[in-house]
Amino acid sequence: MTSPTLTDSAVPPAPGPGPHRSAMPVLAVLAGAAIAAVAAGAAFGPQHQTVSAAQTGDERLAESIRSLPGGFDGFRSLSVAEIGPDGAVFAGVGDADPGNPGAPDRDTVFELGSITKTFTGALFAEAVERGEVASDDHLSQYLSALEGTPAGDVTLASLSQHSSGLPGLGATAAADTLSNLLLNENPYASTTTEQLIADAAIAPVDPDQGVVYSNFAVSLLGTALVEAAGADDYAALLEERLTGPLGMDDTVVAATADDVPADAVPGFLLNGTRAPRWWGEGYLPAGSSTFTTASDVAIWAQANLDGTAPGAAALEPTASMGPGADIGWGWITSPSFDGAGTQTWHNGGTGGFRTFLTLDLEAGTAFIALSNTVATVDDVAVAYATGTPIPGPAEANAIVGWSAVALALIFGAIALIRALRAKSWLPSISDLAWAASGLLLLWTGGPWFTVGGWAWGIALAPSLAAVGVLILRSARGQRMPFLPGRRAWFWWPVAVLGLVAAVGATFLW
Repeated sequence: MTSPTLTDSAVPPAPGPGPHRSAMPVLAVLAGAAIAAVAAGAAFGPQHQTVSAAQTGDERLAESIRSLPGGFDGFRSLSVAEIGPDGAVFAGVGDADPGNPGAPDRDTVFELGSITKTFTGALFAEAVERGEVASDDHLSQYLSALEGTPAGDVTLASLSQHSSGLPGLGATAAADTLSNLLLNENPYASTTTEQLIADAAIAPVDPDQGVVYSNFAVSLLGTALVEAAGADDYAALLEERLTGPLGMDDTVVAATADDVPADAVPGFLLNGTRAPRWWGEGYLPAGSSTFTTASDVAIWAQANLDGTAPGAAALEPTASMGPGADIGWGWITSPSFDGAGTQTWHNGGTGGFRTFLTLDLEAGTAFIALSNTVATVDDVAVAYATGTPIPGPAEANAIVGWSAVALALIFGAIALIRALRAKSWLPSISDLAWAASGLLLLWTGGPWFTVGGWAWGIALAPSLAAVGVLILRSARGQRMPFLPGRRAWFWWPVAVLGLVAAVGATFLW
């Protein structure tokens, strides 16, 4: 027998990589994806907005607002005013503009929204006083293009009372609203005054529909008042008869993008995404793009309380608006929040703002709240009047939000599992398309009332890990065919539908 040599089997073989060592790169990818996803979500994902510690103005009022029960989830800043017999007191809380930290003050510019309808109502009341129009005049008497149309036969009073039978929006704005809101763009830009009238000429009128809140109707009323007064446009009429005489110098309406005040604070959606600016000529009388300050709104409130406002007769109810509420020319009258009397009020909302103004005409007091997110600021007014908590997200909204988290996680987990086991590219591409759609839906519809972008990062982690695993497998030389060996006919439509869902969800941004 010969002695063993270095090449004989008696020498133990060198150790191979082994299962535990081959899994290490995959585990590293999974850990790295999880860390990167959560970090990216926290840094760049949706925001949990709430009112910061910053405040300005009257300390008592600021602390009264800040201490309201229920919290300020969904809000970013508030500019408020309390008007009483001794005048107006102002306060601001929260950071209004991330690019310029600090609480809003009495002169910070917000979008006003539909409180503008009280301006149009006052212009209507004053036009009646001047003898320029009568409340029962037909619209076609001032907009001749509507002669012989159903819209031309409605009365000016019914336009202000939301009882004209017209729809809430004209055809152009109605067509643009869904698509532009989904795309996070301005839905009113394409409706000029000329287009508003053209939409009215073809609009259906249903006299039996009852009260239907209508931006369309109030915009047509304002347009008729401009014609009756012989003014150049709504902005000119408003400045000549209302904001100018009252000294509301910081109140403007934006018919074009160039009319938007440069110092207006930005508005935000509930997920922290910056909302688009609204501007456009046609819907100015309804409040599509009015910019103002708490100081100017307080001037308006005080003038209506003491009877010196132009068109103060607009405050008087002229019709029922439904159970427990009446309406005058723009102003709504209903029981006060505490049930002790009545309030005359209006609220407003634009793409990224919510506002509220309420008057107690008997007591001579008023309260104003301006906010630059789409959380309902009416709730702040209720809490301030009654001490009841500001409600958080409705249970249904919370269910939808957390369901979106679960859906994104499920789609991501499926993509990761298949990436680890994949034998062809098309099924993984399909999974990643569906995972992307889930993440995009989560971006807009998640529980951002209560949590921040880290939750979006957690949902992103499995999808990001799936991408990393596929890249790792390719780097290791694990070549895969594009099409699976079986059921390629099935994966093509699944992949296409996933891509369509992802593109469609992108519009929701």
